[in-house]
Amino acid sequence: MRLPVTILLAFLFLSVAVLADDSLPRWDDHDVERFDADQRERIGRAYVEDVQDHREAVRWYRAAAESGSPTALAYMGWFHEYGLGVPQDGDKAVTWYGRAVEAGAEQYILHLAWLHMDGKLVERDRGQAERWFREGIERDMPEARLAYASVLYADLLGSGVEDRAATGIRAERLLLVALEEGEFAATRFLARMYLDGTGVDQDIERGLNTVRLGAEVGDAAMQGLLANILAEGRLLPEDLVAAHTWAALAAQGGDSQAASLLATLEQHLDDAEIRESREAIARRSTRHALRRRCRGNRSELS
Repeated sequence: MRLPVTILLAFLFLSVAVLADDSLPRWDDHDVERFDADQRERIGRAYVEDVQDHREAVRWYRAAAESGSPTALAYMGWFHEYGLGVPQDGDKAVTWYGRAVEAGAEQYILHLAWLHMDGKLVERDRGQAERWFREGIERDMPEARLAYASVLYADLLGSGVEDRAATGIRAERLLLVALEEGEFAATRFLARMYLDGTGVDQDIERGLNTVRLGAEVGDAAMQGLLANILAEGRLLPEDLVAAHTWAALAAQGGDSQAASLLATLEQHLDDAEIRESREAIARRSTRHALRRRCRGNRSELS
């Protein structure tokens, strides 16, 4: 799990200069009061990143956490989640993470939801998981809408849903809003819902439009699906050159099934067709790179 880095590394080394001899202090209950909460947190970080002494780091982070530092509170959750410097304890991990969220570290909301959903570290509790998903949605987190919708979609694929229509409507609404907010992975679920009629009325045209949207913005799963559709020639007219293009892009994005399809397609295309496809691949790769760069710039500004 990635922990938030809120202090520049260079500042970390400056913080250690609070000591006369420039060495890290060991924990001393009788002397700890001379360090404020920020200094305790920086010393704890040094024990994690530079010394790899998690037991000592826990002592410093616990003191910083009790002062209300969201970063320190999250670190305490991390220590207990993975058993670093302390015995692994799921209940304590979720307690510390919950306190971190209360202190302002809302990036751990979904982590808490999935911990309760998975049931590996703590006992599986669907109610608690949904509580955290809803917390994220109430805080207007697009990724929370996507995550909860993915759970509802998984429910629709099973047989235990009492009201499939209502569940489908909830999932679709969450996914559409998430998509509008830039969570393009929502196309993976919406496309299958429309194409297969999962939880909603089947709408092939809308499903294909969703597949193409996901492919156009660079989602490897949607690129692979579009490649398969074009190669099959069932939902769209067969186009092996275009299928080759999308399969290649999907394979570049890590889709192993697309890589297999790509090898098969190359056996059915001549040199001119492969050359045509590669030119299209180059153009689309450039567009996707520019789009990712623009999204990254927007994220930095927000």
